[in-house]
Amino acid sequence: MTTSRFLLAAGAALLLSTAAFAQDHGGGMRGMFTPEERMMLFADNMKATAGMTDDQRHAYREKERDHFMSLSDTDKARMKADLDSRWAAMTPAQKADIKTKIDAFRASHGMGGHGDQGGGQGNGQ
Repeated sequence: MTTSRFLLAAGAALLLSTAAFAQDHGGGMRGMFTPEERMMLFADNMKATAGMTDDQRHAYREKERDHFMSLSDTDKARMKADLDSRWAAMTPAQKADIKTKIDAFRASHGMGGHGDQGGGQGNGQ
């Protein structure tokens, strides 16, 4: 096998395994974001949808999901970097408050409180 064919095969295998991993782990947005980035998205969405009806919240989430899926890879990377920098700028108390709100949300929606939403990596959360 020539080098170019090998690289093409390796690239195709990587793309397929990445797509399969994302699908196995919630796909789309969940498969792409770290727990900390998801917590920032949660906080942003809670602020944006405060006072909305269930139908309005659902429509808002659909619109946001469609917008995210239409972003280029560069724009997605920029969005992730923004989420990361905003998370890093938060105090430990602010991070704990978001984690508490997520656990309460999960418990109230039958998802259980997985106290590991922050990743549990001991990285200053």
